[in-house]
Amino acid sequence: MRVLKSFQREEVSDAVMAKFAMVAPVIEATLHSVAMDRIDRLGGYPSWTLHDLAREFREGFGDAGICFELAVHEAIAGRNSLIWPLASEVLEDFCGISGGADSILFGPEKEGRIPILESIQDSLTDDSRVYVGNRGQPPKLKRYIPQIFRAFHRNEERNNLPRSINGLWKADLFIGNPSVDRWVGTTVKVKPGALESAQGLRVGIYPKANAADIPRVDDRLNLIRLPLPYDSAFMELFYKSFNLMRAFLRCDARVPPPVDLPDAEDRFIVRELEIRRGFPILDVLTAIRNMSQWTLLDSDSIESLPPTASLSEEEGLTDSPEIFVDSDPISISPAAISE
Repeated sequence: MRVLKSFQREEVSDAVMAKFAMVAPVIEATLHSVAMDRIDRLGGYPSWTLHDLAREFREGFGDAGICFELAVHEAIAGRNSLIWPLASEVLEDFCGISGGADSILFGPEKEGRIPILESIQDSLTDDSRVYVGNRGQPPKLKRYIPQIFRAFHRNEERNNLPRSINGLWKADLFIGNPSVDRWVGTTVKVKPGALESAQGLRVGIYPKANAADIPRVDDRLNLIRLPLPYDSAFMELFYKSFNLMRAFLRCDARVPPPVDLPDAEDRFIVRELEIRRGFPILDVLTAIRNMSQWTLLDSDSIESLPPTASLSEEEGLTDSPEIFVDSDPISISPAAISE
């Protein structure tokens, strides 16, 4: 397994750079939404170009939600000023978790496309606890990860989980703080009305509905609502970046006509993407993340490390597996510097 660690050093300082930072997770989520048989037919993720993505991608109603999940995760993990302070404040005020927010990407449906297992293994310890809002000792999260994965696929497995977390298979993220080793199951929805209750989920992240929609406890859903604002804020940046990429892909990975993208900054971004349409997407992602602000990240050298975990129904989550399965996992977000 090849690992590249990047640490954020400063805040995003320019609108174009901020949009480049948002376009990256939108491209990545779009790539991972393509059916695996089509990915494999063209040689796997490392062989895919932006031109391949434009030819193979089919727009769907759930595309914005997939991209939104990854964008929220990267923004919290990367301490983006449009969302990180708000997420940190909600965690401290409503969950008693101090020290600033961090994010672990979850969602068993993503495994096989994104290295979810590696992310969980690297981020959790044996003492990591998931706070569910009930009295009593919070469950230790890591020991239940194999069961949570199985519960996503089989109804009968859900009954084997403790009642307080038997709906945690619906989590999209775990947000919390690694220093205090406390986390909360988080659902991320691109439509406010799509929030739903489940045992173990504690926080719901979604676009702000109106001025009265503020962080609060929703007793009906048993969720802490964390609405993201629009005006010159996270949601506006997300949707501009999302629509920019859709227009670019519809035009076969070329600059769309001005009626689709009238803003000069949007056209500058897609021109930079067009000249890279024949390059591997994984390389393009690295390039545009660097373009988002060249001083934003402090990156270590790439290290080759053996996998540290395996997941199977027989062995569960194993820290030191004897047999490794060949894989080519990729990092999907920078790690924020701890205070």
